[in-house]
Amino acid sequence: MDGFLQQLRRHWAERFGGEPRHLVIAVSGGLDSMVLLHALARLRRKFPWELTVAHAHHGLRGAEADGDADWVRSQAGSLGLPCVVERLPVRTAARASKESLEMAARRLRHDFLARTALAVGSTEVVLAHHAHDQAELILLRLLRGAGSAGLAGMKERAASPSDRRVSLLRPFLGFERSSLESFARREAIGHREDATNQDLSIPRNRIRHRLIPDWMAHYSPALPRVLARIADIASHEADYLREQAQRWRASTNPQPWEELHVALQRAILRLDLIENGQEADFDQVESLRRRRAAAPHSPAVPHIPATGLSPNPPTGRRPTHRGEAKPGAAQSEFVDVSFSGARGTRELPDGGRLLWKRLRRPLPFGQGWEQFDAGTLPETATLRHRRPGDRFQRLGQSAAARLQNLFINQRIPAGERSRRWVLDPGRGTLAWVEGFPAGEAHRLGPATREILALRIESAEERNRSTQNPAGLPGPV
Repeated sequence: MDGFLQQLRRHWAERFGGEPRHLVIAVSGGLDSMVLLHALARLRRKFPWELTVAHAHHGLRGAEADGDADWVRSQAGSLGLPCVVERLPVRTAARASKESLEMAARRLRHDFLARTALAVGSTEVVLAHHAHDQAELILLRLLRGAGSAGLAGMKERAASPSDRRVSLLRPFLGFERSSLESFARREAIGHREDATNQDLSIPRNRIRHRLIPDWMAHYSPALPRVLARIADIASHEADYLREQAQRWRASTNPQPWEELHVALQRAILRLDLIENGQEADFDQVESLRRRRAAAPHSPAVPHIPATGLSPNPPTGRRPTHRGEAKPGAAQSEFVDVSFSGARGTRELPDGGRLLWKRLRRPLPFGQGWEQFDAGTLPETATLRHRRPGDRFQRLGQSAAARLQNLFINQRIPAGERSRRWVLDPGRGTLAWVEGFPAGEAHRLGPATREILALRIESAEERNRSTQNPAGLPGPV
C-alpha cells in the first residue's frame, strides 16, 4: 500500500476507529477533495465502509461550476459510488439574509451536507481540510485578535453547525498539502481549479498565496506544523478553562470572584454572554470584568427578564414597565400574540396587523412571509417596538449583537428604527426584527418539522387590499 495511504489508515484507526460506518464525502472537485475521495475509496479494502459523494453546486461561476458538478459525478461513477449534487441558491439567500456570498455559501453548504447525510442514513460527513487550511484559519483569527478558543482552529471531529446529529470528520488535518499533492501525482488523480482561489482581494487567499509562502521561505518552513501545535495547545487550554468555569458556576460554595485568576474570570463571563445570546468579544468581556471587580457579588451578565422590569432599579428610580416609554423616548407599543391553531391575525396599534400561519413546506422567497422553525418559538410571544439593550442574532451570525448597531450598520433611518416591530419570545434575544429574516436560532433546517410563517401588513397595505379582505393566502 502507498505510504500516504498507510499513514492515513493508521491515523484513521487511531482517531476515528475501525467500525462499519456510512460516510458522506464532501467533494468540490479541487485537488484536496479529490485526494480525499480516492484515498477513502482505496481504504474501503481495509475498513467496512459505505461511501456516498456529495457535491454542493453554488451556482456562482456559471459554466465552470457546471463543469465541476459533471466532473465530480463522473469521478464518483468511475469508483462505483453514488453521488448527490444539489444546486444551492446562494445569491438569493445572501440577498434575503443580507449576508456576504461567502457566509451564505458556507451556511447552505453545511445545510446540504447535513441533510444529505441524514437522507442516506449517515451521521458523518468527511471534509478535506488539511494542515495548511488550519494554518490559514489560525492566522486569520490571530489577525482579528482571537483568544485561545479562536486559536484552537478546526477539530478533527466536530458537530455540524447545521445539525448536531451530524459529525464533521477531518482526517487530513495532520497532513501537509505537499503530501496530498505527491499522492495525487503518483496516482494520476485529476482535479478542477477554482479561479476564485487566486483572487487576492479575499483575505484568506492573501494569507494562502503571500503570507504563508513568505513566512515559510524566510522564517520557518515548518509553519503549518507550528500553528497546528498552537491550535492543539489552545484547544486543550480552552476546554480546561471552560470546564473550570462550568464547575465554578455550578458550585454551591464558589471561590470568591476577586480571588479567581483573570483567565478563569474571562472564561466565566464568556460562557454567561454566550448563553445570554450576546457577543463575547474581548472588549465586552473586559467591560463586564471591570464592572464585576467593582461589585463582585453582582450577577456576571445583567439580564432583563421577559417581564420587561429592570432588575434591582437604583433607589429613587421607578422601574420602566412594558409598553411605557422613558421621558423623551418614543412610545414602545407591545402586543401579546398567541400562535395556537393553524393560522391567525392580530390587530396592531398603528393600524396594521400581524398575519401568521403554520406550514409543512417552506414558501418560496419573495412572498413577503418570514419563516421560522416553529419548534424554536413559544406558543405566546410579544410583538413590540425596540427597547434599549435589545439584541438580535441575525441569520448566519455566530452571536447576538445590539439591535442599535444593526440599524446603524444597515443605514436604517433614525426615524424609522422606533417604528419597526420586533418579536420577543422572552428568552433574552429577539427572534425577529421587521425587515430582516428570522434570527439564526429560528431558521429552517434539516430537523424542522413545522414552519411558522408571519408577516406584517401595514395600514396602507390594508387600505389598498380590497380583493382579499381576509389577507390570508390559501393553504400551502
